[in-house]
Amino acid sequence: MNISTLILSLLFLSPLQEENSSQEAKNHMNEIALSQLEEGEEWCLPAEPMTKFDLQLFLRDRGEHPREFSFYLHYSKGPKEVFEIVVDDIEKNIQVRKGFDGKNYWLEEQGKTKTILSGHEYTEDRAAIEDGINLSNDLLLFLDFKQFSKKYPPGKIIFGENNLKTISGTLVRKGERWDYSIKSKDKELPFQIDFSKKNNEGKRIDYQRFELLAYKAYQGRKIPQIIYEFQPEEKLPSRIYEIHDIVWGPIPSDDKKLSPDPRN
Repeated sequence: MNISTLILSLLFLSPLQEENSSQEAKNHMNEIALSQLEEGEEWCLPAEPMTKFDLQLFLRDRGEHPREFSFYLHYSKGPKEVFEIVVDDIEKNIQVRKGFDGKNYWLEEQGKTKTILSGHEYTEDRAAIEDGINLSNDLLLFLDFKQFSKKYPPGKIIFGENNLKTISGTLVRKGERWDYSIKSKDKELPFQIDFSKKNNEGKRIDYQRFELLAYKAYQGRKIPQIIYEFQPEEKLPSRIYEIHDIVWGPIPSDDKKLSPDPRN
């Protein structure tokens, strides 16, 4: 191959390879979206994005203040963002609700008037609610890979050993641009999703990993029952989420609804 042929090859072949890689990544993401459905349950892949859900979670937090507790979470992204978490305070033997109604952060203890969390003394409460909203937005991605692909299509795919495939792209997360990578194998749902944020110089300044385990079908859609959350430089998960029940989209034909009161 002479120099002229080599230059033409570099100029014209490389972009074509990138385009093929992008299309292969999109094709694999579509395969993931289809594998999220139970066979014969195509009805559960609506044309409109999944924008709300109710679920029961059990959380093991191994952070600075280790704790374990169960709670109910309601989240709706449209037409306005609404978040609510319901927790039983065992020490006080009361139920506590807190959330965001699209305008205000609020807290309500059983038998008391709702408090608007606008003062400086409620900074930690507002931060906890924001943390829950961010988690809910991540869950929306994990629960609906079709909408994930539609909103943030991958641009690259890497093939590894043992049928491992890693697709990557960019998305808006916590109001900022992040990179993502999704690891999966042929005909299997993703087992790992990484998010990373870089500064203007391209240096990574934030990172978060989720491992998705034990998929189970709810209303025809397979979702991970166990989610491990890793923080930067951590080898063990900082948080472990167990999804015990979930309702999303249209209410099932048996009219099943999640109750925030275990007695109901």
